[in-house]
Amino acid sequence: IKFHVMAQVPPIQAMVHIAPYHMLIAYCDDMCLRLFGDHHQGFISLGMVPCRFSISCLSYDSETEMLLSGTLGAVVTWFILPNGRGLQMAQTVPMPGGELVQGFSLNGPPGFLVAHCENKLRVFTHQGQGQLEEVKKFTPINSGSTITCSFTCLSQGYFYVGNKDGEIHAWGLDRGNFLHSFQAHSSSVICIQSRSETYTLLTAGGEGVVKEWNLAFGNLLRQLDIDKNMQRLQFIDNSTFFCQTNHNFSLYHLRYFYSLFNVCGSAPQEVRRVCCGHNWTRILCATKDGLLRFLSPVTGDLLVITWPLLIMDKAVAWAYDSHREELFVATDGSEVLVFDATRSPCTAKYLMCPSVNPGDRVRCLAYGHYHLGKGLVGLMFSGHDSGTVRILSHYSCARVAKILHSGAVLALSTLEGPQEYSLVCSYGMDNIVYLTEAVLQGNRVVLQPVSKIICVWPLKHVILLPGSVGAITENHHWHLWSYQNLLTSLHRCAITSFDVCLSLKLFVTGDTGGLVRIWDFHGKLISELDSALHFGPLCFANDRGDLLLTFNQSLYLVSCLKLLPPAQLIHLTLLNNADDIQEAPKPFLPSFFFSFEKVFVPKFVYFGQGLQELRGLEALVNKRMIAFDHTVPHVVEEERPKSSVMQEGPTLHFLEDKYTDFPILTPKRDRPPFVVPPQLRLGGWDGLKPYQILRCFFGQGRPWPFPPDGYIPNSVIRARLWPEGTPVFLHCDLHSSYQDKDWDMTGLSRSQALSPVTSIKQKISKRKPDRKPTLGKQTFFDILVNLASQNWMGRKLDEGLINTIIETILNLTVYCSIEQYKTYISILAQIFASHQVSPRWHSETACRLMEDTTHSNPEVRETAWEGLEKLGFMSRLFAIPLAVGLMDSDKNVRAKALYLMVRVTGIQTKSMLIALLKRRDTLQEMQEDFIGEISLDQLLGIQPSGIQYLLTQVEQRLNENLTLSHREEKPPLLLVISRDRELDEQTLKIWSEPAKIAKPDQRMTRVTAKSKNLIKKDMKISRKQGETELSPVLVTLEHEGEQREAKESDQIDIQDVASEPELSLKLDDMEMEETPVVTEGVTEVV
Repeated sequence: IKFHVMAQVPPIQAMVHIAPYHMLIAYCDDMCLRLFGDHHQGFISLGMVPCRFSISCLSYDSETEMLLSGTLGAVVTWFILPNGRGLQMAQTVPMPGGELVQGFSLNGPPGFLVAHCENKLRVFTHQGQGQLEEVKKFTPINSGSTITCSFTCLSQGYFYVGNKDGEIHAWGLDRGNFLHSFQAHSSSVICIQSRSETYTLLTAGGEGVVKEWNLAFGNLLRQLDIDKNMQRLQFIDNSTFFCQTNHNFSLYHLRYFYSLFNVCGSAPQEVRRVCCGHNWTRILCATKDGLLRFLSPVTGDLLVITWPLLIMDKAVAWAYDSHREELFVATDGSEVLVFDATRSPCTAKYLMCPSVNPGDRVRCLAYGHYHLGKGLVGLMFSGHDSGTVRILSHYSCARVAKILHSGAVLALSTLEGPQEYSLVCSYGMDNIVYLTEAVLQGNRVVLQPVSKIICVWPLKHVILLPGSVGAITENHHWHLWSYQNLLTSLHRCAITSFDVCLSLKLFVTGDTGGLVRIWDFHGKLISELDSALHFGPLCFANDRGDLLLTFNQSLYLVSCLKLLPPAQLIHLTLLNNADDIQEAPKPFLPSFFFSFEKVFVPKFVYFGQGLQELRGLEALVNKRMIAFDHTVPHVVEEERPKSSVMQEGPTLHFLEDKYTDFPILTPKRDRPPFVVPPQLRLGGWDGLKPYQILRCFFGQGRPWPFPPDGYIPNSVIRARLWPEGTPVFLHCDLHSSYQDKDWDMTGLSRSQALSPVTSIKQKISKRKPDRKPTLGKQTFFDILVNLASQNWMGRKLDEGLINTIIETILNLTVYCSIEQYKTYISILAQIFASHQVSPRWHSETACRLMEDTTHSNPEVRETAWEGLEKLGFMSRLFAIPLAVGLMDSDKNVRAKALYLMVRVTGIQTKSMLIALLKRRDTLQEMQEDFIGEISLDQLLGIQPSGIQYLLTQVEQRLNENLTLSHREEKPPLLLVISRDRELDEQTLKIWSEPAKIAKPDQRMTRVTAKSKNLIKKDMKISRKQGETELSPVLVTLEHEGEQREAKESDQIDIQDVASEPELSLKLDDMEMEETPVVTEGVTEVV
C-alpha cells in the first residue's frame, strides 16, 4: 500500500506510535509536536501542538495512557485528548542535577518508569493524574559514560544498563545494590535483552555484533555478526528482533529447541535418571563443585542437595538406595561415603570400608531394587580393583563378595525399577562381561554367574537391559547382545554420554564435540542435534523421550515433540505412559553439624562372612558452605579461625577423664594466666575401646544405640549432639565459651573442683553452728545464675545430683517471675547439653514444658515452645503440637511456633502440614517416638479423633503460609497434657468463654500457700551427714534462711510473676482437696 505525503514537515527528531489511538506523534526541529494517523488512518494530519522547549525523546506509557517526553533537565508528561485530537501538558518533573533526559524504559515493574539521564538512571513512580515522583537513582560505579539503554528482568530480579563505552552494569531489584559490570562491546551498547527461559543475556553493540552471555558465570556463549553500520536493534518478543542499519531493515528469529530446566551454578559432570518407585523418578546431577543434587523430572526443581565436603572432590561413582533413602558415593579409595537423603542438605551418615585391604579401591557402584524375600529389599553392588563384586547391605546375610574378573571392575549395571530377577552386569579390565544373579539360598545370599560375554573390543559404556546387554566400544560402536552385533560407527569422536529410554527402545549418545544423536536399539539414527553450543552430559528425563541437555552451567529440556519423528510420536501415544509424580522439594535446613570444622561419622570395616568392626569415628573436613543466589546454589569456601584449644591431628582424640585443682584466687590482678581447662585437654586413645567411650556418651543403662546392621544412625548423632553442647571428645572447632579467658573463679575452691558431692559432705561435717556460709545469703535463683556463669556445667556431676537440680528447677518454675522462668529454661538447656540426664527426667521436663505451652501468660507459652526446641525434644512429628501453637491467641507465640515449624520440621506451607495430618501412619510414628520413658502420643495425650479435629481446624483457620486467617476468630486450641500417662477419650480441647471464679482471693491464697510449701519442701535440707544428697546450692540454706524465704514468698507481688499457673503440682505432702482446679474455661469438644 502506498501513502502519498500530503504536506512537507520539518526534519523529525523523535517519534512514537500510540497504538490505542492509531496515531503517530512526532517532534520536529521547529519546536512543535505533530499528530498523524497511522497506517489505519492513511497517515493523515490530526493536529499540531507547539512546545516551549526542545524534546530529546518520546515514549508512550500504555498503563497510564500518557505521553512522556524528555528534555534538558526535566521529564514532561502529557494527556492525550479524547479521540486523539490533541495534547495537554500534565506535569513537568525537574531533574535535580539538570541532566539531559535521553530515553525511557517502561519494561520494569508496573507503575514504574526509568529515565536515562546522561550517566544516571532515575526511577519514577506514577502518582495518578499524570504526576510522577522520583523514588530511586542508579549511578554506575567508576563510569561516567552516557547511558544508552537499559533492561529490567523481573523474573530474575536484575536491572541491566549499557553505556557508550560498551559496558554492561547490573543491579539487584530487591535491594537496589550494585552487583557486577563487564566490558561487552568495543562500541556503544544499543540493546540489552535478558532471556529468562535460557538464563542468558543478549547484548547488541554499535560494531554490529549480537552476543549471548551466560548469566551464571558471565562468560560469552556465542555471537552473531550482523552489520558494521548497525544503528538500532529492538526485540519484538523473546525470540524475534529487528535490526536497522544505514541502508536496510531486517528481522531475525532466534531458533532454539530447548528450554531452561534447572540452573546448577556449576558445570554438570554427570546426569542420570534414578528410579525411586512406581511412577516416581529423580534426576541425579553431579557438578564440578562437588555437589550431588536430586532434581524433579517434572518441574526441574531442586529436591535435595548434598553438603560439599572436601572428600567429594575425589568422588568417582554414585548410586542411590531408594528404599532406605541413602546416597552412596565412592571416594576414589577403599571407603564408601553414605549420605542421609531424607533431609536437605544431606548429612554424612556413615563411612564404610567394604574391603579389608585398604588398597582395594571402589571403582563403581550400582543399585538394584530387588525383592529377595525375608525382608531383603534392594541391593547395593560395588566393584573393586581386585576384580571383586560385593553386596553392601545392612544385613549380615547379604554381605557377600565374589571375584569375577582378573582385573579391576570398570562398570556395573542393574535393571531399572522392581524386577523379577535380581541381575547385575559387570565389566572388567579383562574385557569380559559377566551377568550374575543374586539369589537367597537358605539364610544366605549368593552370587551365581548366569552368562559370560567375551568382548573383542574394549567397552566404554555398559548397560543392562531387559533380555539383553547393551554396550558402546572405544571405537564408538554399538553392541547389543541377543540381537545382531552392530559395527557401524555412532560418532567420529569419543562418546562421553549415554542413556537409554526403554519404553521407546531408544538410546542417546553425546560426543566430545557436543554432537547429540538418538538411535533405536538396532542402530538406526532417529534424530541429531547439532548446534554452536557445546552440549555436555545428558540423559532422558522421562519415559516419553524428553531429553535433558547440559550447557551454560545449567540443564535444559528438549521436548520429544521437537525431537522424535512422527512415527515415534504415534507409537508414544499408543503406549499411554503414566506421567511421573510431582515431588515437593525438601526444605533446605542446614544441620548444626555444619557449624563444625570437622564432621565425624562412624567407620566400619567388613571382614567377610557377615563380620564387621567399628574402627572409630572418621573426621571429614568441612570448610565449605552453600550460598544461594535466588534459587541457584553456589559452593563457597568458608574460612574459620582455628580454635586455640583444639589440636590438629588426623585421627580422633578422646578426653582425659581428670580433674584439676583451682587455687583460691583473690583479686583479679593476682590470677594466673589463662590455661586450657582439663575438660578440653585432648589425649590419645590410651588403650580405650571406642565402644566404651561411645557408651559413656550415648547413655549408661540405655539400649545400645548400634542396631544389628552395625552403624550409628545419623538421627541418634543429631539428637545427642545438641547445638549448645557437644561431647568434648569430638575433635572439632566449637567456638564455645570455653575460650573465655576472664572467668570468675573466686567462688571455686580446691575441694569444689575435686568433687561437688564430696565438697558438700566436707562442708556439712566441718560446719559450726554459729558460722554461716557465704552462699547462704543468696537465693537459689542467684546461686544458679552465678554457678552457670562460672562454667559449672563443664564439670562431671553425679547423676543423682543432676536429677535433684532438675527436679528443683521444675518445681520452682511453677511460681516465679517471667525473667526467672526464662533463666530456668536456659539453665536446663545447659544441663541437658552437658550431662547425661535420666529418661525419667527427660519425660518430666518435656511434660512440664508442654503444659506451659497452654499457660495463660503468653510469654510463658512462647518461652516453653522455645525451651522444647533448646532441650532437643522436638522432632519432625512435633508439627502436631506446633500446629496448635500456630492458632494461639497471641501473635508472638504464633510467630515462635511458625519459626519452629519451619526450622525443626521443615513444613513451610499449609498443604505440607495437612499432608502430615492426613497420613495414616502419623499416630503410629508418634507411638514409636519416645521422649525418655513415654511416647510422643502419651506426652501429648492425643488420639485419632484429636488429629482429625486438629486437621479440621488447620484447614479452616490457617492460610497457605501457615499464618492465622483474618476471618472470624475462633477460640484457640489447647492440648491437655496428662501427667498420669492415661489417654482420655476426648483429649483435644478448646478454650471457651472463661467461667467466673467464685472466690478468687481464696483460690489465689491456696495456690500461693501450695507453691510456698512446695518451694520450702524442695529447699529443706537434712543436717544429718550420712543422708546428704543435695547440691551445694541447696546445702547452704540455714533454718533462718528458710524462714526468710518463706516470709518473702508470702509478700511476692502478683504483678511481678507469671500469671496464675495451670501446671499440676506435686501432691506428695499435700491433701487432695486443697488442689486448685485448673479447668475453668475449658470445654470438651465432642
